[in-house]
Amino acid sequence: MPINTELYPEEETHHNQASDAYQKAKKALRDERISGFTGVFLALFMWGHMLFVSSILTGEQTFNFIADLFEHTWLAQITIILITIVFFVHFVTASRKIPRGLRDRKKIIKLGKSIKGSKNRWNQEITSDIRLRNHSETILWIWQVRSGMAILILGSIHLFIVGTDILQRSLGGAGITALESTGRVGSGLWLLYVALLICVEFHAGVGLYRFAVKWWIGKQLPLVGKVTRRKTHLVEQFILIFFIIIGIVTLAVLAGLIDPPLESLMADVLGNSI
Repeated sequence: MPINTELYPEEETHHNQASDAYQKAKKALRDERISGFTGVFLALFMWGHMLFVSSILTGEQTFNFIADLFEHTWLAQITIILITIVFFVHFVTASRKIPRGLRDRKKIIKLGKSIKGSKNRWNQEITSDIRLRNHSETILWIWQVRSGMAILILGSIHLFIVGTDILQRSLGGAGITALESTGRVGSGLWLLYVALLICVEFHAGVGLYRFAVKWWIGKQLPLVGKVTRRKTHLVEQFILIFFIIIGIVTLAVLAGLIDPPLESLMADVLGNSI
């Protein structure tokens, strides 16, 4: 008998395509795809954004050059508008899965902890993708929801700050500069950015892991081979740790706690090229 599932309305069901059940399932699949692909887009953007901001590690000259290039070509102006739209579309489509009541959220946490503590296991290899898993992933999802709510608040503040800088440049002002950025972070906003960094990297890493498990598990990919939970989890952990380290060092430079560690290297490169 065909399986009637919410996420795959194209499968045979007991409902015709004009029924409410079919239309609800079709909308659920559409929202799932939108939230998934907007999430991937935002994660890739944030990693690219982190690499551009980390140019401060090579000194103020490189940072100012990149910022000026983006603002002069209007890439920054177009990007801030696009990211703001995608940011809120992702929030709206992803938030539909969040339990509305505090009681429901507590039930999910309790269920996740109960399954995690269960000693029942299938008699299979520990690396098997179909073994009965302890649901640490359920707890991960709960924390992904929490980090998402934090990102909604902290990210909105960051978008406003950056958008204001870009608008100033469009009106003939200085725009984004290393001097202004270091002054802002050093004056106390480093607390906001540390929290935002941890929330974003955790949320993006777990989100991409769940996206890969949902859509790619078991598939063969070039240079990767068969996609498994274990491989995906290792990649997610590596990316998380890598970008948190880069982010913390970048914030330390912007806050004036340490000097740009690659400034002398960049100076040697520029000196040799002259």
